[in-house]
Amino acid sequence: MHKQTVDFDANPPVFSTEYDDRARQALPGYEAMHTMALSSLKFHLPETANVLIVGAGTGMELVKFSKSNSQWQLLGVDPSSNMLAIAQQKITQDDSSNRIKLFQGYTHDLPDMLLYDGSTCILVMHFLPDDGSKLALLQSIAQRLQSAAPLILVDIFGEKGSPEFEKLTAIVKHYWEERGIPLEQREEISASSNNRVYPITESRTIELLQQTGFDNIVRFYTGLGTGGWVAAKN
Repeated sequence: MHKQTVDFDANPPVFSTEYDDRARQALPGYEAMHTMALSSLKFHLPETANVLIVGAGTGMELVKFSKSNSQWQLLGVDPSSNMLAIAQQKITQDDSSNRIKLFQGYTHDLPDMLLYDGSTCILVMHFLPDDGSKLALLQSIAQRLQSAAPLILVDIFGEKGSPEFEKLTAIVKHYWEERGIPLEQREEISASSNNRVYPITESRTIELLQQTGFDNIVRFYTGLGTGGWVAAKN
C-alpha cells in the first residue's frame, strides 16, 4: 500500500535553499529536539550500526548523527533531488561520504532484503494525510528494520480545531514574533501549516505505530505542539 506522497521539488512547503534557516527559526527547540533524538538512538543502538534516515532533507541530521558516532553507517532517503544536492554538499564538506549514503526516492522504493538496526523519521509524517498514507509510511519503515530496532518519530501533533491545539498554535505565532521572523514570513509559515500539515493526536500516533508492529512507545520530547516518540520494532 503506497498511498499519497509529497513532491518536495515541484511543490515544496519551503524552498530547499531556505529549509535549514526556516526550520531553526520556526520550530521551537529544533536543535535540542535533534540532540534528544540522537541521544535516544544512541541509548538503543550498539556502537556499530546501520541507520535508516527517512526524510533526510538537506542532511543536517545525517551529518550531526555521523559526527556523534564514527562507526555508524547511515542511509538518507528523500524524494527531493534539490534537498539531497544540499545534503551531498554537507557530507562532502564533512568528509563523511564513506559512512553516509543517499537514496533519492521513498522508503517503499528501497530493497526490503537489507534490514537496518534503527531508523529516524523526523518532521516527515505530518505532511501526509491520515488516509492510509501515514500507515503506509510506517509500514515501509517497519519492513526494513531488524527485530527490536528503534524508530525515532518526530511530528507536529494534536487535533486541529481543538481548544488545546488552537491555543498552542497561537503561542507558536508569538514565538515566531519573538524569534524575529518578519510578519510576511510568519503568515507564509502559518498558511503552509494550515494547508499542508496533517497532525494527528498522540493516541492516534501510538495506534498507528502499534498497527505497524512497534511497541515500547515512549514520548521523549514535547515542544509547543511538536512531539517525539521512540518505539521498538517487535
